[in-house]
Amino acid sequence: MQALPPAPPLYPPNTPSAASLVHGTGTTLTVSWRIPAVDGTHGGATGFNLQSSPSGADAWTIVSGVTSPYNLSGLAAGAAIDVQIQGSNATGTSAWSATSTLTTAIPVPYAPNAPSAASLAQGTGSALTVTWTTPATDGSHSAAAGFNLRSSRSGAGTWTTVSGVTSPYTLSGLAAGAAIDVQLQSSNAAGTSAWSATSTLTTAIAAPNAPSVSLAQGIGSDLTVTWAAPAIDSTHNAATGYNLRSSPSGAGTWTVVSGVTSPYDLSGLAVGAAIDVQLQSSNAAGTSAWSASATLSTAATGTYAPNAPTISGVAPPPDGTATKLTVTWTAPALDSTHNAATGYNVRSSPHGASTWTTVSGVTSPYTVTGLGGAAVIDIEVQGTNAAASPGAWSTIATGTTWGATVVPGTWTVSTSQVHAANVAPNGGANMIATAAPTAVTGAVFAWSASNATVPTTGLIAAAGDGQTNGWGAYFTAPANAGTFYLWSLAQGAGATTIGALVTSAVTVS
Repeated sequence: MQALPPAPPLYPPNTPSAASLVHGTGTTLTVSWRIPAVDGTHGGATGFNLQSSPSGADAWTIVSGVTSPYNLSGLAAGAAIDVQIQGSNATGTSAWSATSTLTTAIPVPYAPNAPSAASLAQGTGSALTVTWTTPATDGSHSAAAGFNLRSSRSGAGTWTTVSGVTSPYTLSGLAAGAAIDVQLQSSNAAGTSAWSATSTLTTAIAAPNAPSVSLAQGIGSDLTVTWAAPAIDSTHNAATGYNLRSSPSGAGTWTVVSGVTSPYDLSGLAVGAAIDVQLQSSNAAGTSAWSASATLSTAATGTYAPNAPTISGVAPPPDGTATKLTVTWTAPALDSTHNAATGYNVRSSPHGASTWTTVSGVTSPYTVTGLGGAAVIDIEVQGTNAAASPGAWSTIATGTTWGATVVPGTWTVSTSQVHAANVAPNGGANMIATAAPTAVTGAVFAWSASNATVPTTGLIAAAGDGQTNGWGAYFTAPANAGTFYLWSLAQGAGATTIGALVTSAVTVS
């Protein structure tokens, strides 16, 4: 029998080529490689070993018997990793492959847990103190490196975000007594988490600041106390009420009045006495400290003449006449040397002549009569009281009387009308407009809701009606129901109103 040839020798495998590395889940790297070639001096690889190390450290960790692809897990996030592959068979192992290097990923962190009710606490004033714990990490989420916080009035969803916060965080600038929603978000170099669940707490209502006090002389021995609402800040809410206390200066024997408003008349005081006054603010949360004292001496015995009144208007009345002016004024202010007016005098003069005619004991409004038509008249008003002399005369106000008289014609409107219908009872109205002394060049009618202000819009043109100085027109009642007044207006050059007559109230249904 012929002898068998000797068995071919066995050789270790070739060295694998450098591995291919890609990112896996979280910080995992996926390693893949090709089976090395077989040749005359290298057998086939029947297995593979893998070793890895932080890049450049040569601190290798070996895993035997791996197959491609292989998930290399448990790595640090954001770390460069060296990887080598080694083939093996029954004869032995190859050299390690060339090194492949890849940096692991930095995964997005978990959202933080929602703060529990205990994690939102009242801070100073209307502030809230927010606390939270760092979220857990796992294979697909790295540690949070920072936190963002957002807040909104509860349910509104109008979020205000603050970035880069740390626990505990004081959320300030909030409205008092308001329910506030709070959410948290964690972040790191890879990005941000989802927002946490919402936690809600209602802010506190803090007591107000103390107001400051201003004092002035009132009537007789009274003092007038004024103050402004105190400022609101992070530890004090708005005042909703005020208390006042007073004492003879330095005595500290306080008399308290609650629920006062500014200005407040402090009466029943001694004449010529120095008085200390303090104020205290209040709201639902409590009261402020008492303010610093303001001190003023009450007026000495005696009555002072009033200040001069202020004339608020001088105008001819719409009663059809051309000989009157109606004057209105406001009561003069009180101070330490002027008491209240209890009566008034009015005087009138042709403009610039200073030939005054005085009427005493009148009240506002007052109508000056007996004037000429189209006359420019100066008016002054003076206050009086129990003082020996009256007060000063007011600043001069000037008015001009009508230049024409206006009286009703033979057709006048009824006091009851139907809206948008021809005016009852004649379907129109007329007037007599006579120069006094200004020439009448036209006339108009007008409906108005006011019986005091001469209308300038909605004018209804009138035409001569055949009577001496007569003007008339056909027209309807106002389009809407209500109370109205019909004006008859005489016009001069340039369609200027030179005379006016207004009816009593007309009810339009």
